[in-house]
Amino acid sequence: MATLEKIRSKSVFLLVVIGVALLAFIIGDFFTSGRTLFGTGTTIAKVGNQKIDIQEFQRRVEQANQQAQNSGQKIDQAVLQQQVLNSLVNEKLFKQELEDLALVVTDSELSDAMLGSGSAYVDRMVQSQTGIESAATLHDMAFNPVKYGLDQSQAAQLQGFWMMLETQVEQSLLQQKFQNLFGGTLVANQLDAKALYDENASTAHVAYVQKPFSALSNDNYVVTEDEVRKEWEKNKEMYRLPEEVRSISYINIDIAPSPEDVVAAEQRVESAIAALREKEGVEGVADMTDFVVNRQKSALGSIRDNQLKRFADTASVGEAALVSRVGNDFVLAKMIGRSNEVDSINLDYIAVAGDAAMLDSLVNALNNGASVAELKNNPNVQNAQDSMWVSAIDPQMSALKDVLLSQNTGVYFTPDTAATQGGRIFRVNRRKAPVSVVDYALIDFTAEPSNATVNQLQSKLQTYLNANKTAKEFVENAAEAGFNAFPTQVSASTPEINRIPETRNTISWAMNAKKGEVSPLFGDETSGHFMAAAVTNIYDDYTPATDAQLKAMLTNKLINDKKAADLIGQYQGKANDLAGYASLMDSKIDSTYINFGVLTPYNPGVAGADITAKASLAKAGELVGPAQGASGVMVLQVINVDDQGRPYNFDESANNYLRTRGVGFLGNQMELILLGNKNVKNNILKFYRD
Repeated sequence: MATLEKIRSKSVFLLVVIGVALLAFIIGDFFTSGRTLFGTGTTIAKVGNQKIDIQEFQRRVEQANQQAQNSGQKIDQAVLQQQVLNSLVNEKLFKQELEDLALVVTDSELSDAMLGSGSAYVDRMVQSQTGIESAATLHDMAFNPVKYGLDQSQAAQLQGFWMMLETQVEQSLLQQKFQNLFGGTLVANQLDAKALYDENASTAHVAYVQKPFSALSNDNYVVTEDEVRKEWEKNKEMYRLPEEVRSISYINIDIAPSPEDVVAAEQRVESAIAALREKEGVEGVADMTDFVVNRQKSALGSIRDNQLKRFADTASVGEAALVSRVGNDFVLAKMIGRSNEVDSINLDYIAVAGDAAMLDSLVNALNNGASVAELKNNPNVQNAQDSMWVSAIDPQMSALKDVLLSQNTGVYFTPDTAATQGGRIFRVNRRKAPVSVVDYALIDFTAEPSNATVNQLQSKLQTYLNANKTAKEFVENAAEAGFNAFPTQVSASTPEINRIPETRNTISWAMNAKKGEVSPLFGDETSGHFMAAAVTNIYDDYTPATDAQLKAMLTNKLINDKKAADLIGQYQGKANDLAGYASLMDSKIDSTYINFGVLTPYNPGVAGADITAKASLAKAGELVGPAQGASGVMVLQVINVDDQGRPYNFDESANNYLRTRGVGFLGNQMELILLGNKNVKNNILKFYRD
């Protein structure tokens, strides 16, 4: 009873303690998960009012990774993930557009495209991917498996493939409908076509002189903050940001071998060459795990690398040498053997599905006059090729080499006599004469930074970070410490910093840091670099005129405008011909061709829409300028005008209009058009931080 009384007397206190504990648990979970309670949940991105779920995204990333692996590509995961996310965003936008337009594919349209009069394309797709002759046959096999002797698992696979094919064809038909609808949105009328023709009909041959802006010192021209702001205002929308952006400065150090490491690597290569010469085969580097051996056997005439060819031509058996060095990558070679062998064999090849009896019957049919072409239509023939050349010294042919070299020519045979299911049929048509063959090893070695070098690089950057704890110090003191601090901008949609791989950790840190903060040290030997960054500014709507990079660009433009005004005032009316202006400008006369349809002519001395427009209106012999160009003040004179273009043709000009200004041009901007003013909320950094 006394215990109960104590509990009752402390009830309010206990409720407070329990409440605080529960609140701490909830808050702790909220901050540790980052995606619960009021967080992003399972939404990795949102475009407009449409969400992209993390599971859908992960499935697509897995598919993209598989495709990259199959093609031998090596890609930064952050880059791949952002590419996948961009694709999903575009798909959501396109799907929404189709729904808004009420575009659908009817059952009859889908059936006709897959099984009816429009099935030719799908038939070819089915043939290339499955070997089945048509989509109709595939459908019949999938849904009438007993007719073809297929079990349920085989039928299920075919049914799954058919359903996937239906989805692909439906999407293709929807895209066609959209393209047909979109194709009529911006087409050329008679005025458009003729105006475009006129713009491109005449080409002016012009002579010109130029005074480059670089000839005048920037120090003589002062640009005020107010001038920069007004210039920014003129094109404010150019600087609109689709998402929050962090302006950062970063230091990146590649983890590379030091000069001492390179000298040590060169000595190691010399030791390896000596060991290869002393011992049989490649035993000389057997205990050197950083030397990667690739044993090869090649016809001497097939070696294309010049340095390796010189070695193969002259090296005696047992010789080893350095045959290539690119930077810190070394390639050694050792000659293991020389011989004369038959390399090239021409043969027919047929791969057969079925039992041994089926294999034998096909061999007999071929030897009794049937052709390989005739067998291609046999459902049991999986692959058939005639008159193909193979290399007898190719390691992949080692199991067949002896039989292909010993078998009589002109006779079909199978080496798979013991096989009970499936097999191969060959006929040797002819063999080329023996050639010189070399058996050799290529040994790759790369100089790596030593532990001492890695530690020194890491320590140097860490020491700098310890001494410079604000963004201002980080930027201002970099050069004195032997570093380069590079400015850039990052956002949640930035997968890597200026194409430096494995930098998403730095980006993730920057997107969560405060203005003025300096990051910890990122990177390691696996990523190949060390990096640190400082947040110099945070922008959420526009890149302001005060941004260092944008301010520098605007300031440079304003300085050039002031230089142009001064030079034009200095030269205007002071000469009557190009020679006179060339003397005033201390320049020489040059020439180029200008077409009004090309706003930036190829000659870098003549650039800009204003110059092109003025030249297009000038008559032969007329002086144009002084006028401001892209890189200086110019005076030009039209020497002659070539009007001998193609005669006007409406259809030709209309097609050119569609390609350059109409739907053909707009089609390349379709993703931006569909996006419009919709906001994209990218939550990828909340799911992937490494």
